[in-house]
Amino acid sequence: MQQIRESLHRWLRSVMDERGWTAATWAKRADVTATNLTRFLKDPEGASLPSAETIGRLAFAAGSEPRFLSSNQPSTSSCRVPVLSHEQIRTVMDLSRAGAAEYLADALHRGAPCVLMDRPTSPRAFGLQITSLHMNAGGLLPQDQIVIEPVDHVPPRKGDMVITIDGTSLCAYRYYHPQLVPISTDPHCCPMVIDGAEMVGVAILVVRPLRVELMS
Repeated sequence: MQQIRESLHRWLRSVMDERGWTAATWAKRADVTATNLTRFLKDPEGASLPSAETIGRLAFAAGSEPRFLSSNQPSTSSCRVPVLSHEQIRTVMDLSRAGAAEYLADALHRGAPCVLMDRPTSPRAFGLQITSLHMNAGGLLPQDQIVIEPVDHVPPRKGDMVITIDGTSLCAYRYYHPQLVPISTDPHCCPMVIDGAEMVGVAILVVRPLRVELMS
C-alpha cells in the first residue's frame, strides 16, 4: 500500500509541475472534487486514497497515468501524446508554450488519436501520422507514427531527425549544423540552412504497426 501511495503522489506532483496546474485547476478539468485531491497531496501517508474513478478522471484529463508496478526500478509515469494533423501542428506552432500545452491537453481530453508512451514527455510533445513517402529515405513509411518534442525542450544533436514545416508541408531532415540534410526522395525537400528553417521539433520515437488491417 505504501508503494501505491508513493507512486500516486509522485505522479500527481509531476503532472502538476509539468503543466503548471494547481490541484483545483486539475480537479476542475477532470470534473472531480478538489478537496480529497488536496488532502492527499498534503498528507500522502495519512489521507484517504482518491477513488479509482477519480484517478481515472484525472488521468484522462492529463493524458498521463500513474505506474504502480515496475521491475526493481523506481516508479515512473506513462503518458499519452495526441496525434495531430498538419493543420493542428501549424496551430500549435503559432501558440505560446503555455497555450500549446493547453491545446494538446484539450485534444487528449476530446479523445484525439494518441500514442502511449512508457516514459514521461513534455506537455508539448505530440505525434504525427506519416501519410506519404516524403520521409522514406529516413526509414519512415506510411502508417508509421513519430513522437516529436519541441527543440527548446530537446535540443537537436548531430544526426538527429528533425521535422520542419513549410505551409502545410512537413519534411524530415538530419541535423548537421549549420545544415539540414533531407532524408526524403521528394525533390521539394532540399538541403537548407538551419537558420532559415521552421523546425517543428525533434523526433524521439517511431511507432510502426506490424500488421495493417485492410478496409473491406
